[in-house]
Amino acid sequence: MESSDVTALYTNASDDCAMQAIFVLLMKHEGEINMYGFNIEQLMALLKKCMGCSTFRWSGKYYARIKGLAMGQRMAPRLAIAFMPKVEAPVTDLGPLLYCGYINDCFVLCSTQEEMDKCFELLNEQSEYIKFTREKPKKN
Repeated sequence: MESSDVTALYTNASDDCAMQAIFVLLMKHEGEINMYGFNIEQLMALLKKCMGCSTFRWSGKYYARIKGLAMGQRMAPRLAIAFMPKVEAPVTDLGPLLYCGYINDCFVLCSTQEEMDKCFELLNEQSEYIKFTREKPKKN
């Protein structure tokens, strides 16, 4: 049993990966989503425009985001939630006894330490930028 945390998820998840994740979800669930008259192509164009607005204010100065999802942008958590299943899929496909994920945190339960090590290794192989920390339970 271990928990893991993504190091700086928002600043390390790329726009392209987030856009691809949203596209896949829209394609998969198109018939179940109220698209308010838009088609997928239009929604993707709108999302791209919104993601292009990536300035932020820090200590009275304005900056432009260079990479990653813009922290503080209302869409960032939703984009991260859409993106993470792609990172987590190889671990869930491996079939641990239990896998729970929430945005940038995950909890994994395996029957052996070798399986646990493999899960952690798989999580860290999915992206050159997305890296997980590892927290093992302590005695007592």
